[in-house]
Amino acid sequence: MSADVDQLAAPMRRSSDGQPPPDAVEGPQLVVAVIGAGDMGARHAQHWRSLGARVAAVVDPDFERAKATAARVGARADTDASGALADPSVHVVSVCTPTYLHAGFTVAALDAGKHVLCEKPAALTLTDARAMESAAQRSGKELRIGFMRRFDPAYQPLMEYTGRAGRPLLAQATITAGVRPKRLMHDALVNGGPIIDMCCHVFNLWDRMFAGEPVAVSARGYTFSHDKPEVAGIAQRALDSALITLEYADGSVGQIQVSWGLPAGIEPVERHNYVGPAGLVTVDWNQHLALRDASGVTRWRSRGVDPWRAQIEQFNREIREGAPREVAGIAAGTAALRVSLAVLEAIRTQRVVAPAEVADVEAIQP
Repeated sequence: MSADVDQLAAPMRRSSDGQPPPDAVEGPQLVVAVIGAGDMGARHAQHWRSLGARVAAVVDPDFERAKATAARVGARADTDASGALADPSVHVVSVCTPTYLHAGFTVAALDAGKHVLCEKPAALTLTDARAMESAAQRSGKELRIGFMRRFDPAYQPLMEYTGRAGRPLLAQATITAGVRPKRLMHDALVNGGPIIDMCCHVFNLWDRMFAGEPVAVSARGYTFSHDKPEVAGIAQRALDSALITLEYADGSVGQIQVSWGLPAGIEPVERHNYVGPAGLVTVDWNQHLALRDASGVTRWRSRGVDPWRAQIEQFNREIREGAPREVAGIAAGTAALRVSLAVLEAIRTQRVVAPAEVADVEAIQP
């Protein structure tokens, strides 16, 4: 027996009492500033505008790039964020810079009284992540981290199917790509490489799937791009490939095979498998899922939902209407970073590491 489901992402829930939070934004229009005008900044700016917000400013050190994005959304362009942060009309700041700059802009925006949506990963160091959390606490403003995978249409079906597969689960994810077109993704001091920048999505997913962080991490790391000319100019290259094993308190075990070190131009691929006592779940992210259990085969496929837009739409509702908090908070960002750093420490020391005990380490080749 089989069942095919063709669906869009489920509508987001609203707050049970319909009441806005104490610091809800009032008035007919939300006003937003976007810091960073690369691919992600342009995406944020366009989605905020499509939801009816006014994008007041787009900030980027490359003025021509800032102007190009600003022109598409009717905003002013600037190379300095201070004007946007000082603007009393701005309610929300989207931080879409390279990762090493996240903390500085996020803390400044929170201290200026703005809500913040910061792209993932939260930061490169736990020190920075904790500074962001402290700024949110003292400002009383909302800080969210852009784990947009929570809004992928496959996310809820995956959680349902793996629940039906039983526990413990044997989880496996393979994530591969050629050397990234954004070369700074390979810089240990800028974006941290795939163990920080990409695997954080899986760490966040599995933290929710297995009700907590892993209790033990082991890993082996490699730099497959060591001889590739595309990244020759990066002085401190991050590890671009790893085999990672994560053990969870409920007995589940996850393994990630990741590489961004294949030849440039190879199409990115992500596939997951989950084996439990009651069934097998296979995933071709983010298009197809299948659950094979005693009832037969249940299949799911996506007709397409933009998860970045869905995430921004939800954050908009959380600010304006007091909708349930579904966009990831800084605690989730810190937790994923802690696991990334545990992986790097496990690679460096060739031993099993407990994420709860990890300290800041550099995302460079041991």
